[in-house]
Amino acid sequence: MEADFHGGDGYQTSAVWRSGSRVWGPAHTWDFTGPREGWPINAALARLGVVASSSEEADHHDLFLEVGLGGEQDMDGWRSAGRRAEWARDYDEWHEEWLAERERRARAAEESERYKRLPDVPVMLDGKAIMELLGIAPGPLVGAATRYLQDLRLERGPLSRDEAVAGLRAWAMEQDLGRRGR
Repeated sequence: MEADFHGGDGYQTSAVWRSGSRVWGPAHTWDFTGPREGWPINAALARLGVVASSSEEADHHDLFLEVGLGGEQDMDGWRSAGRRAEWARDYDEWHEEWLAERERRARAAEESERYKRLPDVPVMLDGKAIMELLGIAPGPLVGAATRYLQDLRLERGPLSRDEAVAGLRAWAMEQDLGRRGR
């Protein structure tokens, strides 16, 4: 597959190979006025068994975007994506892993948000005090503890040092930090 666009103008070319032999194409077009199912890349993807995940009309659904190819806008990105997929035996195996990776990234982003310090919300204990109190090394747990103290302050208002320490120790027990191998 090859696509080259700049400023909305461009072309697509594609061919399908199986077991070392070309079984379709090459197809090439500069004209994108017809139905998307006839565009070379969409046609090749359809021949490889890709189907739209929604009930939208094929004319308005782009299989190119369906499989995540729209995320790479230059040849270096496509080559990199291809090298990452070399291990896959077939499209289904690659697509399943691609969906799992997308889910992992979404969970990681969500988890990162949990550990992110809230701006302008002061806490009674800094990172060094948290590490000493809990006996933990620098890392995401320090951020999670800081975020917990910030959430606690938002919930209860300003805390004394003793209240912050008690709250942090209760949080650490809930997190089962003793079993994580300080």
